[in-house]
Amino acid sequence: MGKTLVVFDFDWSFVDQDTDRWVFEVLSTKLRRLLETRKSAGSQCTPDVVNDTMGDLAEEGFTKDQVLDALRILPFHPAMRRAVLGLRERNPNVEYLCLSNSNEVYISTILERHGLTDLFSNIITNPASWNSSNSNRLDIGRRVPANGPQHDCKVGCLANMCKGEELEAYISERGGRSSYEKIVYIGDGGNDFCPLLRMKEGDWALVRKNMELDARIKNEGEKEGLKVEVKKWSQAWQIDEYFQEL
Repeated sequence: MGKTLVVFDFDWSFVDQDTDRWVFEVLSTKLRRLLETRKSAGSQCTPDVVNDTMGDLAEEGFTKDQVLDALRILPFHPAMRRAVLGLRERNPNVEYLCLSNSNEVYISTILERHGLTDLFSNIITNPASWNSSNSNRLDIGRRVPANGPQHDCKVGCLANMCKGEELEAYISERGGRSSYEKIVYIGDGGNDFCPLLRMKEGDWALVRKNMELDARIKNEGEKEGLKVEVKKWSQAWQIDEYFQEL
């Protein structure tokens, strides 16, 4: 049996929330509204907006521990944990990759809380670290820095990351597409559309129903030459059910 690469988006795909919004929803309604206002003003790069609002959070006196505690209570369904651990136990040729527009601190904190720090072979996301001058201030950057070479995605990825390019680079570093018999991609957002276009017949896209990725596939999939088999889901137990077939 050949290797299977299982790629997870994080927000609304691996976990049942948007990590960028969650911290502010838990800690401050005022700053949650500010985050929304900044996004509505037309920012094209989510980590920039979240970074600015994390600065406001620190200025208002919220602490590192409060941020981490908020992340630790973010909803993560037991069925998703059962799905990924069960598949890994049944099939030692499964490799998990996380490809997310969240950030390193958010993801690592949540995985640690649920005993899954060793699940993913790699986590490709935006950099984040606690500020050396203010330990309560989380600095969040871009995966693709604004002052460096930019990606050339033409299908709608945000400026900070092209998920399609990231997936192709990851596969190339591991011997190319022939290293994997099958790729399974679990996603929900509009920026998950690009990597699906880099996949082939026989691969799976596990698409969360009635979210942006679902709409993009309906509206653009045929025109863009989407080849993967699309399977819909809405709850984590359905991922576990699909994984029984792998």
